Amino acid sequence: MKKNYYLPILVFLFVSVNIFSQRHKKVNIDSVFTQLKMQPNTKEKVDALINLYKQSGKQRETREDIAEEALTIAEKLYYVKGIGKVYNRKGIAARYNQDYIKSIENHKKALLYFERTTDTFQKIKCLNSLGVTYRKLNLEKEAFNNYFKALKLAEAIDNKKSISMALNGIGNVFLNVGEYDKALYYFKKGLEIELLTSNTRGQEYNLANIGEVFLNKKKYDSALFYFGKSYELAKNHPHKENLAIKFTLFGLLYKQKGEYQKSNSYYKRAMPILKKYKNKRYLAKSFINVGDNLVKLNQTDSAYVYIKKGLKLSKLINSKENILSAYKSLTDYYKKKGNYREALNTQQSASAFHDSIVNEVSQKSIVSTQIAYETYKKDQKIQELAKVKNEIQQKAKTNYKRFMFSILISLLVIAGLVYFVFLIRKNKDLEIQQMNTELQNYLLKIEELKNKSKVKTSDFNELSIVKKLDEYELSKREKEVLKYLSQGLSNSEIAKKMFVSNNTIKTHISHIYAKLDVKNRIQAIKKIAS
Repeated sequence: MKKNYYLPILVFLFVSVNIFSQRHKKVNIDSVFTQLKMQPNTKEKVDALINLYKQSGKQRETREDIAEEALTIAEKLYYVKGIGKVYNRKGIAARYNQDYIKSIENHKKALLYFERTTDTFQKIKCLNSLGVTYRKLNLEKEAFNNYFKALKLAEAIDNKKSISMALNGIGNVFLNVGEYDKALYYFKKGLEIELLTSNTRGQEYNLANIGEVFLNKKKYDSALFYFGKSYELAKNHPHKENLAIKFTLFGLLYKQKGEYQKSNSYYKRAMPILKKYKNKRYLAKSFINVGDNLVKLNQTDSAYVYIKKGLKLSKLINSKENILSAYKSLTDYYKKKGNYREALNTQQSASAFHDSIVNEVSQKSIVSTQIAYETYKKDQKIQELAKVKNEIQQKAKTNYKRFMFSILISLLVIAGLVYFVFLIRKNKDLEIQQMNTELQNYLLKIEELKNKSKVKTSDFNELSIVKKLDEYELSKREKEVLKYLSQGLSNSEIAKKMFVSNNTIKTHISHIYAKLDVKNRIQAIKKIAS
């Protein structure tokens, strides 16, 4: 039983290490997937499958069968958070594949499941991802709303990484709509957090964003400064194709400055790296920009080859932004060649394609409504079972609280009994101490009687005692106290007779001992009787 209990956790850890410890080594997706399918269905197995699905995307071979396996198991286990994580990951994968409507659909499904959990962090990740997809569709209002919700939640739990992501998302929205000063404000706030947390990759991203703001404001020196700082971080902390992306930023900068040869030199430096990591979107963009630069340099034959390559690759990955950019470059190419008929045809193709994007985007509000309805119908049983499960967990928590309360009460009762026994014992000790005191007083009286028998009665009359007391300069009250001492009275008895406190009697006795130069009652009585 113990072995079976730990097996899913060991599998999860094994897969996680397999995936994340091999940054430069390709993971055998099929092999790991086969191993996972053989394991018992647990939450850990679902999480491991989600990680494997994520890794397949990083290796540019997105495996939807892995996601479906994870989703099926999560639904069987009523693992609500797991279902949400699968849909969120599918949304990210769809965005990478330029399928933005599918991306929104999956992210919204994920959000519905995360709303049924207490995992705020997962909600934040989903909201930030939704913001990115809406921004890709140029739906700035929806993007801003999701980023802002993510920002508020991230600030509530003080998650610095999520705060920075939301700030950068908001900055990018303002960058898209031309609000450059607002964009700069949010990018700089994001950079402050990344500097505070020493996150070099975050700093690299923020610096590049700030550079893009200055590029759009045509402040090329400032743009070059921030691109340069971002490039230095990418060079010192290389991560996949990040260095190539920085080269494309330099390429764009010099293209806008009109330095087309220099711009192409940076794009061409980026291309081998982009090919290596199979980043087709940036590679297509680089082909198109190189072709556009060559058109402006009157190198039309070479320009056509690059633009066509970029257009073909853009269509292959369905990159709408790049397709429109390629059509524009082709139109400029045909104009440069004097082929106005082809220029007109290309421009019309671009317009038709643009209209198709607008029509696709207009479906967004319909999709949003459908998702909520269909998800509710499809997952109603899961919701009910999840509710039952939550009730069982709640009962277990209540029983646990009752058990702990019972233990606490028992401990308090035991503590009370111990204290009661302690008081009884203390009372017994006080009784014994009182008996000892009485015994000492009794012995003292016996001793006094013995001493009296040794002294002549005539020598111990009141007159002789008074004379003795005068010699030692005792006060009237001290003489009275000494008289009662000689009669064998205790301090409290003397206090009662003289109508004073015990402390006053103690003080008088202390003075008497000092004046007679004795240490106790017996010595004092002997001294005045001798």
